[in-house]
Amino acid sequence: MSSVVRWGILGPGTIARAFAAGLEQAPNARLLAIGSRDPERAGLAEAFPGVRRHDGYAALLADPEIDAVYIATPHPQHAEWAIKAAEAGKHVLCEKPIGLTTFEADAMFYAARKAGTFMGEAFMYRLHPQTQRLIELLRSGRIGTVRLVKASFGFASAGGSVLDVGGYVASLARLVAGVASGGTVAEPDRVAALAHLGETGVDEIASAILHFPAGLVAELSCSIVQQQDNVARIYGSEGRIEVESP
Repeated sequence: MSSVVRWGILGPGTIARAFAAGLEQAPNARLLAIGSRDPERAGLAEAFPGVRRHDGYAALLADPEIDAVYIATPHPQHAEWAIKAAEAGKHVLCEKPIGLTTFEADAMFYAARKAGTFMGEAFMYRLHPQTQRLIELLRSGRIGTVRLVKASFGFASAGGSVLDVGGYVASLARLVAGVASGGTVAEPDRVAALAHLGETGVDEIASAILHFPAGLVAELSCSIVQQQDNVARIYGSEGRIEVESP
């Protein structure tokens, strides 16, 4: 592969357009093509100027000039197309959630390992300079022993709250617990959770308490029908860190 990664996008929606704008600022990346179920849809040419528009996702994966694909399809299609992309020899960056179940995620990473390609979940906040600064502060011991994390993410929209926005607060809690323990991420050993299901059966509001082996506790909340304060608070024995809209 050349020093410039040649990208394709599966599913040219709103987030995909933001990703394309980001690629324009990356010196080692170039967007070559998009795959759409309706490549002649109004607005696509203007949103993705100068790129090839393939008729369907399979056509994009068959493009020999594409090195990596960004998967921005609806959630239920993530696993299918990520696996097909790996089998086609493409590196994959997939919008979260990477899969709807643990089984799907395992299958996706297995396909990438078998193909010798990269498979990653697009949690932008994990690579943000603000998050890197948070990690630095935790590792420096600035607030002492970390004991408690409180994080919320909620707004009035649509979809399932846990897979849409709950993944962020869970990811943050695992990150803080891992860094506080001298590692990278940690897994909880105890979880208690409750959710309210709406008329369609979708989880609209959910909250969870996580306990980590090192003794850290996390209180997490997410919603897609209620605006929350969307703040992360990390409490230590000698101080606390508060991050607005992390």
